[in-house]
Amino acid sequence: MPRAADYTIKGFLYQFNKSILEILKSSDESTITVEGIVEDVEVATPSLTRAIQCKYHEAGGPFAPSSIFRPLLQMMHHFHSNADANIHYILFAHFQSVDTNAAGSIGRPDLEDALNSKNVDLQKLTEQLRGKVDLEGFLTRFTLEFGPAFNELVTEVCGALKANGIPEGDIDTLAYPNAIYIVARLSVKHDPAERSTTKPKFLKELKEIRKTAISRWTLALRTRKQLLEARRAQLKTHLDKNARLRHLVIDSKSLDDYSAEIVLFVRDYLDKYHFKPAHIYTPVFCLCTSLDDLNDVEYRLYEKGIICATGLIGGRFEAPHLFREPLYGKEVGGLLKREFSIRLLRWEDHGPELNVQKCEDLYIIGEPDCDSLDTGDVNVERLAASSLKEIKYLMGVSNVYE
Repeated sequence: MPRAADYTIKGFLYQFNKSILEILKSSDESTITVEGIVEDVEVATPSLTRAIQCKYHEAGGPFAPSSIFRPLLQMMHHFHSNADANIHYILFAHFQSVDTNAAGSIGRPDLEDALNSKNVDLQKLTEQLRGKVDLEGFLTRFTLEFGPAFNELVTEVCGALKANGIPEGDIDTLAYPNAIYIVARLSVKHDPAERSTTKPKFLKELKEIRKTAISRWTLALRTRKQLLEARRAQLKTHLDKNARLRHLVIDSKSLDDYSAEIVLFVRDYLDKYHFKPAHIYTPVFCLCTSLDDLNDVEYRLYEKGIICATGLIGGRFEAPHLFREPLYGKEVGGLLKREFSIRLLRWEDHGPELNVQKCEDLYIIGEPDCDSLDTGDVNVERLAASSLKEIKYLMGVSNVYE
């Protein structure tokens, strides 16, 4: 991974960890909003709102006020527009050159320097504020906090999870990655009200989850290998059963190696889980992709000797034809021969048809938007890894994950 991309991911994870810590340290009555209207994390009580912006600087030289001009101006802008609101602004920043928990000091001269900055990217803010904002008033409501390094913050979060009743043995591979997943999921919701939670609600959800979250965020954690192994063991319980109807919804856009690996993934899945006479349920592969790609995948599978049922008759889709049972026969040597080995369809055209014949196991691979599926009485496995090679390892199709 390029170093810049690695720092970007760490920046988001740093914010997520700070959000978790604020939730776990809050009172039961407080409302915590992730990606709030004001800042990255907002902790609201009836009397006060703490608006926290997180900045993570692992590389670079010594700290200088100019490195935080943008967040300072953003906070001043909100203060200027909401002078009557009881909001305390906190900039929680990590700089490699500054000791953890060192006292931060920003004074009026620093704010004036920010307002007089020649940086063209800041000009819209400086023009709106220069000569108008109450600098002394803002300083009474502003605090600069220097946060710990990334791994130290993670350790602090894990300690807070333990202090809130999470068993120590569940933290590394269950509670902590799921906490990251919950906060990341909240952060992308459109309605600010849906990005809010409370400590009791957060802990209740966390304690009820018994599956390790696999997402692009959790796989960026230092425990990546342990998370993959833990999730693989959890999936094995159902994958080892012969008679299970499985639907696999696969998002081509969120998988880096989709084009190169999709046909190999289907073939290897069949070699592992759909080759015995006891494997009586034909798996459904529903791809979130273009029509041209679906047709290309079908032909590439045909070249591998894998025949697909698509439900198409004369160019028209018929659900009963898709979900019919394949004819069986035997090849020379007694090997089982099926009329077709998989059912293949495109989500954008016929995704809702998966509700016609509900499955026992639904595997949501990548990050497709398939909330319209009826998942009542269905075992749902969400595998938001970034590559099909990782998915193959998780599902026991391969013994290597890189």
